Amino acid sequence: MYEFFNTLSDSSKKLLCRELLYNDLFGVNLTDAQGKVLFINDTHAKITGHNKSLYFYENGEGRSMYDLEKEGSVSQSITVRVIQSGKEVTLRQEASGGKIYEVRGIPIFDENETLILVLNLLFDLTELVRTKEKAAEMEEYTQMLKKVIEKEGGLIYQSHVMHQVVEKSKKVAETDVTVLITGPSGVGKEHIANIIHESSKRHSKPFVKINCAAIPETLLESELFGYEPGAFTGGSPKGKKGLFELANGGSLLLDEIGELPLMLQSKLLRVLQEREIRRLGGSKPIKVDFRLVAATNVNLMEKIASKEFREDLYYRLNVIEIKIPPLENRREDIPLLADHFIRMFNAKYDMHKAMDIEAISYLCQLNWPGNVRELRNVIERLVIQSTDDIITAHEAYEALGILKIGTGDMSMSFAEISTDASLKEMMESYEKKILQEYIKIYKNGTELSKKLKTDQSTISRKLSKYNITY
Repeated sequence: MYEFFNTLSDSSKKLLCRELLYNDLFGVNLTDAQGKVLFINDTHAKITGHNKSLYFYENGEGRSMYDLEKEGSVSQSITVRVIQSGKEVTLRQEASGGKIYEVRGIPIFDENETLILVLNLLFDLTELVRTKEKAAEMEEYTQMLKKVIEKEGGLIYQSHVMHQVVEKSKKVAETDVTVLITGPSGVGKEHIANIIHESSKRHSKPFVKINCAAIPETLLESELFGYEPGAFTGGSPKGKKGLFELANGGSLLLDEIGELPLMLQSKLLRVLQEREIRRLGGSKPIKVDFRLVAATNVNLMEKIASKEFREDLYYRLNVIEIKIPPLENRREDIPLLADHFIRMFNAKYDMHKAMDIEAISYLCQLNWPGNVRELRNVIERLVIQSTDDIITAHEAYEALGILKIGTGDMSMSFAEISTDASLKEMMESYEKKILQEYIKIYKNGTELSKKLKTDQSTISRKLSKYNITY
């Protein structure tokens, strides 16, 4: 190395030293053999947060690293350690501003092995360390969530009402009784079905699922019962097993059971009674043994009244009914679900978003007709669209494009309005409700007047009239 350096011209030596010392990638602190500072570059000051003047007297003379360490200006001097040991020293340190950096102290000797200089190189590790910490945190959360999901069939909840649903599902799973899971769309009916199967004695056997509304009526029968070779044009020449057979020994979930055609309802009833099926085009009965779980988001009693669902099948299915409440009836689950979805989409899109308490509070006020599925979609939209790492109530409102009043939407029930009220009084009551909700999202008169497309003085007058304060 020395030989190569000595072959360079004086101008090349100066250029090389300048590029190495005055660089933007790593900090440089050069001292003599007694620890007196000779040179500090700008990157060193940027990493440590120390002003370069800390290392020099007013006349430009360098200060001793021994003195700086003794007075506490630096917590631990690598230079001092190198001088004392005569060896290279590497330490990781943290600046007062939160930056984490690694310092490599290198002793430089002359031809006689006498120490003449100490070179400190500082490398900023802040982003690397933060990334590792975030990755470790995500891994810990992922493992915790994985255990919860494996235990509870993928459900995320903390409400008492959902705890009761899960406990009932586990209790029901102990027997082979047929179960009907009811609840609006998006509440997690399939997750409850998973819990029932995984908690049952059939957990090691197949769990076959089919959405009765997703398959055309003409194909649904062959999917359920299977068919023999040559049963119909376009079928497999080898024939095919149906889902009843594939679920043999395990469980079968018939989702959206309310959409099952009447003709197939009668055939399903026969299967449940006789525990055997016949493939399409076949005459040989095939014994089947499965545990049936049905799910629906419609009112089957109404379907029965309109002659769209068989009453005898309903009572065969509804031996045990598990009702899953809508999200609006278990709002305490919303913060936990929102946090889960934010973490999930942060990992998916390599982001670091979080939601402030007012945004969470706003989400907890909404009706969520699409339930958990709708909340998941909204959180994904917020993670992608929000401009800062902290998602605000303002951004949540803008992403949804709606204002909710209480547990309703932009309408008020007649129960809230006196039957003796005049039209003016009704309009004022409605106006007051709107302002009360909007000030939760828009925190000053300028934002509020802009959103409501009116002047600030009008907003101020209205707020005063209704005794509404920020």
